[in-house]
Amino acid sequence: MIVLIYCYLLINVINKSLQEYDWHSNFTQDSVEKTLAEVLGPYPPKFYDNRTTIRIGYLATDQNVRPAVKGLARTVSGAVTLAVLKINQDPNILPGYRLDFLYSDDRGDSLIGTNRICEQWKRGALAFFGPEDSCDTEARLAAAWNLPLISFKCSDHRLSNKLLYPTFARTIPPDTQITKSVIALLEYFGWKKFAIVSGKSEPWSLMSRKLSKLAEERNMTINAFSEFESPYLQQAVRNPFEEIVENTYIDTRIYVFIGNHNGMVEFMNDMQKRGLTESQKYAVLYPQLDIFDDADAGKYFRFEHDLPKTKRIEKAAENLLIILHSPPTSPEYKHTFSRKVNEYNQKEPFNFTKPNLSELNPFLPADMLSQPVGVYAAYLYDAIYLYAKAVTELLERNSTSFLDGRKIFHMLRDRIYQSVQGFDVYVDENGDAEGNYTVLGRTKFHYSLPFYNVTGDYSMKPVGRFRLDKESGKTKLLFTPKDGIELMQIMDEPSCGYRGEKCLVKPSYTKVIVLSVLGTLFLITCITGLVTYRNWRYEQEIDGLLWKISLSDIGGLKADTTSEWSGNSVESLDFRSHRLQECAKKGTYKGQVVALKHFCRPSMDIGRLLKKEMKTMRSLRHDNLNSFIGAHVDDEDIIVVTEYCSKGSLQDVLFNENVKLDRMFIASLIMDLIRAMIFIHSSELNSHGNLKSSNCLVNSRWLLQVSDYGLYEIRRENYKMQDENYRFKQLFWTPPEHLRNKPPRRGTQKGDVYAFAIILYEIFGKTTPYYGLDLTPREIIEKVAAKSNEIYRPDLSELKECEDYIMNTIKTCWSEDAELRPDFQTIKTNLNNLCGGRRKNIFSNMLNMMETYQSNLERLVEERTEQLMDEKKKTESLLYSMLPISVAKQLIAKKPVEPESFSCVTIYFSDICGFTPLCASSTPLQVVNLLNDLYTIFDNIINNYCVYKVETIGDAYMVVSGLPERIKDAHAGEIASMSLHLLSAIKTFQIPHRPEQLMLRIGIHSGSVVAGVVGQTMPRYCLFGDTVNTASRMESQGEALKIHVSADCKNVLEKLGGYNLIERGQVTLKGKGCVKTYWLLSEDQNIRADRVKNSKVLQKMEIEATSRHSVLEIMTSTDLRRTISSQSIRRVPNGNAIHSETEKLLEEESKI
Repeated sequence: MIVLIYCYLLINVINKSLQEYDWHSNFTQDSVEKTLAEVLGPYPPKFYDNRTTIRIGYLATDQNVRPAVKGLARTVSGAVTLAVLKINQDPNILPGYRLDFLYSDDRGDSLIGTNRICEQWKRGALAFFGPEDSCDTEARLAAAWNLPLISFKCSDHRLSNKLLYPTFARTIPPDTQITKSVIALLEYFGWKKFAIVSGKSEPWSLMSRKLSKLAEERNMTINAFSEFESPYLQQAVRNPFEEIVENTYIDTRIYVFIGNHNGMVEFMNDMQKRGLTESQKYAVLYPQLDIFDDADAGKYFRFEHDLPKTKRIEKAAENLLIILHSPPTSPEYKHTFSRKVNEYNQKEPFNFTKPNLSELNPFLPADMLSQPVGVYAAYLYDAIYLYAKAVTELLERNSTSFLDGRKIFHMLRDRIYQSVQGFDVYVDENGDAEGNYTVLGRTKFHYSLPFYNVTGDYSMKPVGRFRLDKESGKTKLLFTPKDGIELMQIMDEPSCGYRGEKCLVKPSYTKVIVLSVLGTLFLITCITGLVTYRNWRYEQEIDGLLWKISLSDIGGLKADTTSEWSGNSVESLDFRSHRLQECAKKGTYKGQVVALKHFCRPSMDIGRLLKKEMKTMRSLRHDNLNSFIGAHVDDEDIIVVTEYCSKGSLQDVLFNENVKLDRMFIASLIMDLIRAMIFIHSSELNSHGNLKSSNCLVNSRWLLQVSDYGLYEIRRENYKMQDENYRFKQLFWTPPEHLRNKPPRRGTQKGDVYAFAIILYEIFGKTTPYYGLDLTPREIIEKVAAKSNEIYRPDLSELKECEDYIMNTIKTCWSEDAELRPDFQTIKTNLNNLCGGRRKNIFSNMLNMMETYQSNLERLVEERTEQLMDEKKKTESLLYSMLPISVAKQLIAKKPVEPESFSCVTIYFSDICGFTPLCASSTPLQVVNLLNDLYTIFDNIINNYCVYKVETIGDAYMVVSGLPERIKDAHAGEIASMSLHLLSAIKTFQIPHRPEQLMLRIGIHSGSVVAGVVGQTMPRYCLFGDTVNTASRMESQGEALKIHVSADCKNVLEKLGGYNLIERGQVTLKGKGCVKTYWLLSEDQNIRADRVKNSKVLQKMEIEATSRHSVLEIMTSTDLRRTISSQSIRRVPNGNAIHSETEKLLEEESKI
C-alpha cells in the first residue's frame, strides 16, 4: 500500500512537469491482436481465445531530451513484437498463457523513466524490459514490487549487487566482464607479467581495477599501472602516451591498453615511433566494448575522424590483439532476424518510419541502404525469450509462482541459453550475461572500398574465440588456425631479464669463499677457545683459587676466648664479642683480625654448587655487609673466615646497659640494616634466609653489618645438632608460612621482611621477642604457625613512646599474608622520618659529641681552611672561566699544552644587527650594562650544552663545540640546539634604556680546526683554521633573528636527525664564491634528550658546564673536612695528639 501511494504521488508530480512533452501512447490489447492477425492470421481458439494474458512492460528511448544523444527505440523495438509473436505461437512456451506488452518512451531521462514504469505497473505489467542506460532507479522500484526487470543495454556494474537489486538481470554483459577474457588470453600465451595503460574515467577505470584484481588472484605481476585523461581526443589534449611509453617500455613487454579507440591508435603510433613494434618483442592487448563489424576492414588502423585510406598503424598492428564482442554466427540473423525487426519497427504500436538513406547519401551502395539493426535488438529479443522460458519452468512447478520476481530471477541465474545470434550465453550467479568475445589479429586480407577508392592487404580479423569452461570456472581461449599464432614467440620477460641483470657474468668467488670459510672457522675456533678458557677459569675460581684458605694462614684457633668480661666499660664489648657472635672465635688471617666460625660436616660433600656459592659470597662487597673472606675445608670441618666486628651483635648492643642509644643511633642502625637487605635482595643471593638480631653485627665504627648469609646447607646441618630449645628459639624470626611448610633452601624476600619486623620490635622494645611469656619456645612457634583468626605476634603494647608510623611498619612487615608485606625500598621510605628527613649515621653523631670537647680548636682550623679553600676556589674558578677545564688543569700542573688538531667541530658566531647606531645613541655605561645583561643570559644558556665559549668582542659572541673533549657528531647538534635556545631568549630580551628588540644574527659552520693556548702573560685558548673564517662569513651573510647554516653543518645535523632546515639558496661568501646554505628553523627536543641520555660523554660535559663551580667547591670542602674529622676522631682520647695533628694540618695548608 505504501508503495502504491508513493508511485501515485510520484506519477502525478512527474506528469505535471512533463505536460509539455509528447510521447507515444501505450497500446492496448486490440492493437496486439491486430498485429498478430496481420502476421499469423486468425489464432486457433486453443492458442488464443482461452489463454490468460501476461502483460510485460517495455521501456526504450526514442525522443531523447538531449537531442545530441540518439536512442535505440527506432532500431530495436521490433524485436519485442517478434519475440512476443514467436512465444505466443510456440505451444511449448507458456502453455495456457499468452504475452502482450506495454511500450513507453522514457526519453533518456531517469525521472520520466520512473514515471513510465509506474504507469506500466498500474496497468498490470508483471515484468519490465529496459531501460537503455541508467536503470538503477527502475531496478529498485521493480525490486520493491518483487517483479523482474531484465535490461538489454544497461551495463552499470553496481546493479550486480543482489542485496540492492534482487530481481534485476540482463542479457548484455557488464563492461568489466571482458577482463576475464583478457586474463584468459594472457594465460594462453603464458604471459604472467604485463603493464596496464588505462583511462581515468568510467568504464575504463572500472575495467582496469577489475583486471588488476583478477591478475592478483591468478598470481600475475603488473609491472606498471599508468593512467591518462579519458576519453583521449587527438589534437584536443596533450599526448600522454609518449611519456607513458618512455617510462615503462624497459621494464615490460606486454601492454594491456584500456581506453577509447583513438587512444589505442595514438598509443600504438607512439610505440611505432620508438621502434618497439618492429622488434617483435612487444605485444599490446586492447579490450574494446564494441561489436566486431567487418564492413570497414581498415578502421582499426586509423583514428575515427581519419579518411578511410589512412593506415596509421597497419604495420604496428602486427603486435596488436583486440578483444571485443563476437559478431553473430547465425546465418539467419542478418537476413531473417534483422529484416523482421525492421519490419515490426514500422508497425503498431511503434509506427517508426523507415529512413530513406539513399536520399541522405545517394552514393551509398545497395547493400548499405538497409537500416542496421545492431546487437542490442538481439539482447532485447533474448531477454524476452529468456523470461518466457523461466516463467514456463515455474508454471510447471506452481501455477502462481511466476508472479514472484525473486523466483523468476533464480530461474534466470546460473544457466546457459542459446542467443538469437547463434551462440550459447551463460548467465552467472548475479544475473549478468557472460560476454561472448572474439580476438582480432592482423591477418593478410585483400579488401577494397570502391566508393572511397581504398584498397588494402591487411585487416583485423577474428583469430580466436572464448568459451566458458564450467568445470574449472575459468574462461578458456580457443584459437582458429590462422595468423597471429606467431605472437607465441613474444615473451613477457626476456630470458636475461628486462635490464639484462640475469645474464651478467658472475665473478668467481671461490677464493673469497675459501678465505671466508677459513676466516669463519678461525673465528669460531678463537671464540670457542675463549669461551672454554673463561669457563675453565670460572671453574678454577669456583674450585677454590680465590676463596680457599690454608689452615696455616689462620691464627688464634686455640686461643682462650672464654675470659671474663666487664660490663662497666665500652672496651669490654670488644673483649666479649667473640663469644656472642654465634659461636664465632676471634682469630687472625694474614695479620688481620677476623672472626672464625667452625662448622661440622659429618655427611656433607663440598660440591660445585657450594663452591660457586662461596665464590659469589666472596665477590659481594658492601659497607653494611659482613665480608666473607674465605673458608678452610678439610675432611671433617669447615672454618669460615669473616670480617671481625668488635662491638658484637645487635643483641649485645641492645641489652648492654652501659650503652645508651639515642634516637640517632637507633635510626642509623635501622637504616644500615635496611641498606644491607636492599643490597642482598638485588644480588645473586636474592634473599638472606636466616636474618635475626644475632646475625646483625656492629663494628668498631658503630656500623651495622649483616652476617650469616649464604652457606645454607652447611648452616642447616649444624642447626640440627643443637638442642630443641635452641632450635625453636632460632625460629622466632621465621615467618609462619615457612613454619607450616618446608621453606625454600635460600629463604624468601618476604620472609626477610618478617624477620626485620621482629628485629624492629627488639630495637624499640629493647627485649627479646616473646619475652616474659609462660610458654616454651616450641609452644610459641606452634602458636605462630597455627592458622586462626587472630595472628600470634609479640605484644606491641610493650613498645612505649613509639610513633604510629613505626607501629604500622611493624604490623605490615609481619602480616600473615606474605603478599601484603612491603619490600625494603618501601620500608626505607616509610621509616625516613627516623632521621628527620636527613641522612645521618652513628659516625656523624659521635663526631658531633667529640666536637663539643674541641670546638674552639676545630672552629679555628675550619675558618683557616675555608679561607684557604675560598682563595683556591676563586683562583681556579677564574682560570676555568678563561680556559677549558682539561687545559686549565694542565697549566695548574705546570705541564706544556701542545696544540691539537680536531677533524670536525662546530663554531657559532653571532652579533647584534644595528649595534653601531645603538652605541651612537647610547652612553658608554648603557652599552656596557646592555652587553653585560645580554651575555649573562647567554652564559647561563650555554651552561646547558656541551660547548665552550671562546670569546666576546664587542657585540660578537663566539662559541665552539667538539673540543677539547671530542663528542663525535654531537657537536653540531649541541651548537644547533644552543642557537635555537639563544634565539628564543633574544626575542624576549628588552633593552633597558630603549623600547625596542635586539636583532640577533647567527651563523654556524662545521669543519676542522687547530686549538692551542697562546701567550703567557694572559694566556688564551684560541682556534685557528679556515673553519673559523667560514663561520664568521655565515654570520655576516645571515639575516636578523635567523640561524644561517652551512652545507657541511647541515649534513652533520641530518645524520643526527631531529632538526628542521630549509634551503636558503646560493650565497656568495668572501673567499668561497657561491655556496648553498640553509636556515635552521626548529628541532625535536626529545631526540636531543635521548642523545644526551645515551652518551656518557655528553652527560659528563653537561654536568661540568652547569655545576662547574659548585661541584669544585663541594668536593674541595668535603675532602678537607673528611681529612680533619677522621684525623680528629682517632686522636680524641689524647688532647696533645689533637693539638699536634692540627699543627701538621696548618703547616700543610700554608704549603698549599
